[in-house]
Amino acid sequence: IEQSRMSREDIFDAMLHWRLLRDAGVKIVTAQRGELDFNNLGGVITAIVDQYGAHDESIKLADRVISGKRLAISNGSRQGGALYGYDREILDEQGNVVRRVSFREQFQKSPTWQSRLVVTHDKEALSAVRYMFEAVCQGLSYGSIARELNRRGIRTMFNKRFNSSLVSRIIANPAYVGDLVYGQRRRRGKFRTLFDEGGVVYPNAHEPLVSREVFERAQRAAQTHYKLPKATQNHRYLLSGLLFLADCGRRLNGYALQHPGMSTPRRYYMQAPRYFEEYPDDWNRPSFRADTIEQAVLKKIREYLSDARHKRSIQAAFSQRSQQTKSNVSSWQRRLTELRTKIERGTENLALAQREDIPGISRLLSGWREEESELRQRLVNATREATPSVEELQFITKIDHTLERLSEANREKLVHALRQTIQRITLRREYRHRSHYRITLWDGVIELREDFGLAGQIPLTDDDIPNPGRWHAVVEYLRERNEVVYLKEVAEALGIVRPYASRLLGQAVLSGQVVNLGHQKGWIAAR
Repeated sequence: IEQSRMSREDIFDAMLHWRLLRDAGVKIVTAQRGELDFNNLGGVITAIVDQYGAHDESIKLADRVISGKRLAISNGSRQGGALYGYDREILDEQGNVVRRVSFREQFQKSPTWQSRLVVTHDKEALSAVRYMFEAVCQGLSYGSIARELNRRGIRTMFNKRFNSSLVSRIIANPAYVGDLVYGQRRRRGKFRTLFDEGGVVYPNAHEPLVSREVFERAQRAAQTHYKLPKATQNHRYLLSGLLFLADCGRRLNGYALQHPGMSTPRRYYMQAPRYFEEYPDDWNRPSFRADTIEQAVLKKIREYLSDARHKRSIQAAFSQRSQQTKSNVSSWQRRLTELRTKIERGTENLALAQREDIPGISRLLSGWREEESELRQRLVNATREATPSVEELQFITKIDHTLERLSEANREKLVHALRQTIQRITLRREYRHRSHYRITLWDGVIELREDFGLAGQIPLTDDDIPNPGRWHAVVEYLRERNEVVYLKEVAEALGIVRPYASRLLGQAVLSGQVVNLGHQKGWIAAR
């Protein structure tokens, strides 16, 4: 076997591996040259020359592959597998059409054959592709488009349901306007890729499914859609990993959304982005503005900690836990010292032991070393245990000041303090319907950590949990007035038309926080 079979990488990268193998006492032997001898200059030079030749040959081979791809693309040959909405004509070495393969059919062509795209005879797929581009131009989101396609019963090429990710890839693919584009994105390639060579664009390679004007309009419209939610730094989201939905058990994490017309992204708590793509038909995906729900939870914790009894319980629990941890650490350290002494003596005895006693002593040493490793891990874990310091406890008890200057607060410390205080926050939702009115009411509970003397739960009501809905403004207005209010006054106060004000009042009554006194008698806030 040649030296190239071991590695074709760059000389300097290969030398790092040679050094590691030499230091480990491993010899490199090839059938072509025998053992690689790194103990003399001639052997080192020979190995370097062979390695350079192997690396150079790989680069030349990669260049030939890239050149072949460029030539095939320039002739209009498709590189890759099936594409939704296009069939493939398979061509032999002479350029004759061997067969036509549907995009829903799995087919492995011969390496010497080529393929080109032709418009499919599947009218359902053609209408689906054109609908996607038209819908994006009209401002519909990818998720809305996927839901409509699924409602129509249209399936992907793998007979699955559409999702927003697939729709976005179809919209961004220039193949639907007749162009073959390759190498625009970086792909994995050890030596050469089309991306490194600047990519290849072959316009008008096949019949388009949409006009170039529609395609360009769709690209401009797609850029105005909000971006998929992306998680940022953990300390930016105080409640990340603590929020859960009661009905489905899913966790809500912190993500940022870039809305059209906004220069900076807005922070939300919502389900993971993969859920948006996997279940586009599920409209029931709540999200919460991060700043408002964080302030709501901090307010409830502040009210709870304002009780002197709770503060004393927390301090007592911290003190007890600290003493217990110190006691455990001292005990483990003593045991670790004893084990190290035993291991040292056992090692000495192993050197002087009789042949028949060696296996027993080795097993004993092995058991001691495993116990030593376990004790070390316990000590590391004890050191890492997040026992709040006095400063962090003071930080919790000064949440009033934190809320006033939340943007200037040390959020990393606040995240840490909340993790020591809260075990879980469970949110429940209730849907109410009446006539053509519909609202969602929220409540929940903050479960406190028992190991810090905070055994108990803090209830959350719909007033505590920020909830989207303009009818909340109606409730606030009626509470401020604290008297009978009429439709005209509500419309003028909120700056809306009377029909819309009537709808909001109906939703407020449905929530139970506003009472309708009867025909033309007005509304009043519930007591």
